[in-house]
Amino acid sequence: MLDSMPMVFLALPILFAIACYGEVKAHRIPNWLTISGMILGLGAWAIEGGWEGLELSAIGLALGGGIFLPFCLLGVVGGGDMKLMAATGAIVGWPMILRVLTDTCIAGGILAIIIMAWNGVLLSTLLNAFRILFGMQRRAAGLKNPPMVPYGIAIALGTLFSIFLQDF
Repeated sequence: MLDSMPMVFLALPILFAIACYGEVKAHRIPNWLTISGMILGLGAWAIEGGWEGLELSAIGLALGGGIFLPFCLLGVVGGGDMKLMAATGAIVGWPMILRVLTDTCIAGGILAIIIMAWNGVLLSTLLNAFRILFGMQRRAAGLKNPPMVPYGIAIALGTLFSIFLQDF
């Protein structure tokens, strides 16, 4: 499988380890890391595939960051998460970014469920969600300090899952 995988993919575990550490420790993913990832992805794809490789990487960067942009503007994910997804898109390129985005969303949902269960708010959150879906009033006004989902971890898990299972 490593024969078909672009060499730049080997940078992903290092990128994710630093990003996840920063997100868990300080709730921040550093700009120097995400910008370096973007440059690395664009450069590696350009070296490996010329203009076509650069184009595939640029599309991945634009889709990865662009799809996360509205969620960032709404405060659902942080700016570091959006830039990490853009860097991931630059590294995995087009069309792999589509699978990565899908698997990242699934990983984020699973991670959110785990965090809600850990904090003892899973059932009340699900009850409120169902009440809203059926047009009923929520029972509680909501959490004053909702648990945060470190989405950099979801990006890492979703991406690595996509890459290692792409041939199956």
